[in-house]
Amino acid sequence: MGEWGLRVAGRQWLSHGFRVRGIGSDDVQGVVTMTGKRVSIFEVAKAAGVSHQTVSRVINHSPNVSPATRAKVQAAIDELGYRPSGAARALATNRTRTIALIAGGMSYFGPLSTISSIEDMARKHGLYVSIAIMNDHEYTQEAFEQVANACLDQGVEAFVFVAPTDPMVEAALKARLRVPRVILTSSHGAVDVEPYTAKDPTIAVLGIDQWSAMRDIVRHLSSLGHRRALYLAGPSEWRDAETRRIAWLEESAKAGLDTQVIDLTDWGSSLAYDTFNAYLDSLDDPKRDLPTAIVAANDLQAMGVNRALFEHGIRVPQDVSLIGFDDMPAVCNSIPPMTTIHPDFSGLGVAAMTALFAQLGADGRIPATSAVKGSGAGGNGVAGADGANGADGAGSPSLDELPVIHGVKVSRARMVVRDSTAEAAR
Repeated sequence: MGEWGLRVAGRQWLSHGFRVRGIGSDDVQGVVTMTGKRVSIFEVAKAAGVSHQTVSRVINHSPNVSPATRAKVQAAIDELGYRPSGAARALATNRTRTIALIAGGMSYFGPLSTISSIEDMARKHGLYVSIAIMNDHEYTQEAFEQVANACLDQGVEAFVFVAPTDPMVEAALKARLRVPRVILTSSHGAVDVEPYTAKDPTIAVLGIDQWSAMRDIVRHLSSLGHRRALYLAGPSEWRDAETRRIAWLEESAKAGLDTQVIDLTDWGSSLAYDTFNAYLDSLDDPKRDLPTAIVAANDLQAMGVNRALFEHGIRVPQDVSLIGFDDMPAVCNSIPPMTTIHPDFSGLGVAAMTALFAQLGADGRIPATSAVKGSGAGGNGVAGADGANGADGAGSPSLDELPVIHGVKVSRARMVVRDSTAEAAR
């Protein structure tokens, strides 16, 4: 058994173990005992009555070991508490099996869900994950370079960037890295990723198909007879917010849906509640003058709106329909249960690691994993009232089948129709 390391800001914490597969060399020293002495592979070999080469083959899951011998060696490993040393292994193989994950937007559900999926998949493939968290509000190019260089000093073999804002995307694209990188962001923003992906095959950019999601919302509202809608936009510096805003305006115009937009400076429910309260107070007759549908850029905003509506005696969905975005935990149990968009955040993490494995596998260093399809963490098949938070199933397209928008490979998001939408009341 090896140790899984989580390195944050240059420090490493050890967590639960995993078996490291397919590594050709072993360390001589293993785990440190209670007496301070590190158990070596030679001691394991002596206890098992085999050569140290045989112990190495057992540790590395070689098929060239009989079941009886494997059981004997494993018993000695368990009895002595032997654990291979990652540092010694790196020296022997000239590899760290470490990827760097540099992330912004960690206060929000989407990035957190994606990062969790990335770490889980990396661990299952015997990789260390070195995580650096960056404040997207205080981000500078200099700070990014410092973090990236610190990761390179650790010998990382690849990068994953969770880059919700244009400055982070630009820095990730321009960074002088000689290792593969995967950037997770949205398709629209001030920075054009296509010139970079076109000339550098070691760069892959992936995201969620926000545009199709907004089209689904517009079609759903139109099918219910809504002709006037209000849209609450997210913070403009976020590419997700910009993509959703542009898509909403274009798709609602195509459908003949009269719309107005309230721009918010953060994703939180408190600002949405305060802003929407002020908006309702500005109307002569809120029940009469309010559009028949309200769409929020995320579920937190929708919850703030829902509270403001309740306090003004406006019922959802009898008086107004309400739609969120993200399918966060608990919105299926809000009052009423929230109609929303379910992005496959965990599937995006799987797609990111699949892209990374494909790049690293080109030189034989890390074997490519299976395609996203059928991975167990992917899948977007959420539709209708029974769709559950995070209930991602099999059936996602493979990485090569994902559509490309502005140089970004996007995975589909699905609409989850619950009780907060109904036919237009007026």
